[in-house]
Amino acid sequence: MRWWMAGVVLCGLASSAEALEIWLASSENCNSCALYERVAQQRGYGSALRYADPASSPGNSRIPILAIFKSALAQDMLAQLPPDVGPNSPNWDVTLTVLVVDAGRVITSGNIADSADNTELTMPRAVMFPPAAPADDDASLSTQGPYNEFFLSHWNLEYFVDVALGKKPKRVPVKLVDLASATPAVLGPRNVVLWGSAATPIGNSLFIPMRVTEIRAALESQKLGSLRYVTVFGHGPGVEGNDTSYIVDGHTQFKRADLHADYAADAAGLNSALTGVLRADRARTLLVQVGTSGPTGAPLWGHGLPVTAADLEPLKGAAGKVVMVSGACNGGQFAKVAQCGFFAAHPDVKASGCQLSPAALETSDDYLRLFFRAAAAKTTANARTRSAPAVTLYDAHWYASARLEDHQLSYTTTDALIDDYFAANPGKLPATMTVAQIRDAVRTLLPSEVAAVVVLTAGLADDRPIPLTGYVDANHAADAKLAASRELSSAERNQITALPYKLELALLARRLAYGALHVADPQFAAATKCEQQSLATFFSGR
Repeated sequence: MRWWMAGVVLCGLASSAEALEIWLASSENCNSCALYERVAQQRGYGSALRYADPASSPGNSRIPILAIFKSALAQDMLAQLPPDVGPNSPNWDVTLTVLVVDAGRVITSGNIADSADNTELTMPRAVMFPPAAPADDDASLSTQGPYNEFFLSHWNLEYFVDVALGKKPKRVPVKLVDLASATPAVLGPRNVVLWGSAATPIGNSLFIPMRVTEIRAALESQKLGSLRYVTVFGHGPGVEGNDTSYIVDGHTQFKRADLHADYAADAAGLNSALTGVLRADRARTLLVQVGTSGPTGAPLWGHGLPVTAADLEPLKGAAGKVVMVSGACNGGQFAKVAQCGFFAAHPDVKASGCQLSPAALETSDDYLRLFFRAAAAKTTANARTRSAPAVTLYDAHWYASARLEDHQLSYTTTDALIDDYFAANPGKLPATMTVAQIRDAVRTLLPSEVAAVVVLTAGLADDRPIPLTGYVDANHAADAKLAASRELSSAERNQITALPYKLELALLARRLAYGALHVADPQFAAATKCEQQSLATFFSGR
């Protein structure tokens, strides 16, 4: 391959394959280039694509394949790329971008992943319907998934040439969840959607149905009026098959979860449930995600494509009000899909949880258990004094956050807005705050924040500086130490990470730094008002 730099103009279809060139544009952060090299070797691309083209004289065209760093692309070329492909795309830096060029004109372009029809990326039946006691080499125990093999067999450059020559239309990005289901869930004025997000039975650990059951019990114990519960879980209703994993004497086993499910956790089931949420006029809906997730979205049962934040964005314009609570890894990526939300994990970090052994479940300081324990609590003060303020969702968030494992980083919608502000105004973010400065600021805080400061700063010297950046990297480093320690108790995991302070303190300090600026932001004010509702206030609509 050779490296080129040129300026071209976006144009129409190519007249023939003979004049075409294929440019592969990438950066040092490309996360698909190594896999493409395997595709190229497997398909025999080399420095050229041999393309079957009846319009050429020998019946085959040799189309050069050229490589170029994205940083070397001319500005006039970059300006002509579609927004979802070019530099403004959030994935620009990590994708391998394919451009088909004809005599200085870009005919078509896209991510190499566009060449595969990802609706075909489904999990094998052997993975989805595991035996109760699988052998060590059983397919159901694999956590790798079929992704690499699927991409190796489906990625191709011929697709882009076909599009350039008008032989096939450009593939429309797939949205398995589009909140336009023909069979939406029938909801009431007050709803709780319990979403057990997992792709396969091995990923659908005992943690998930147990927490779903606990959360529903906590809500049902309160006098919140008549609530309509919708559970999206596993294979769904009326399907025989083991859908939950757990550990017995060190061996993974499977069983059918003892949990009523209204819908399967696949694309169709989630789409039905959330379309119902979207259309429920003047309704109040609490959307609770219990399960797994990753940096690109939350898994769908039996499918390789995740549900993304963009898929759920319509919920913010729902006919009613929606609050989201998530215990999943990277859950903070959904911080802006509802009026407000509370998340166990910052968009770039994993959450604690998803243990497989009952013993570990009972000793886990995970966010959902702590959050709903606080949100649904009738405190002694409330029981004795009618005028005592109710526990708000924001109070529950800080009760949980202050008690998470030391390396954890929880998140809220207002945290997302604070991050947006400092990203746009980095000069206004202090590098550090001392513990003394944080303690001195308690007079400006809500009672739940004050209580969190007490817990988070316990035992720390006044002069200890708390960095207001770098906490995600610190989380990743701590998480790496815990790779083989999922089934240990939270106390044991804290001993392994041995952090000098709970990383959550950095997020609280960022809130203090933002508050000191007195930023006038209507969006932040609206999210704050939403976060400071109690469960009773939210469901009553007062």
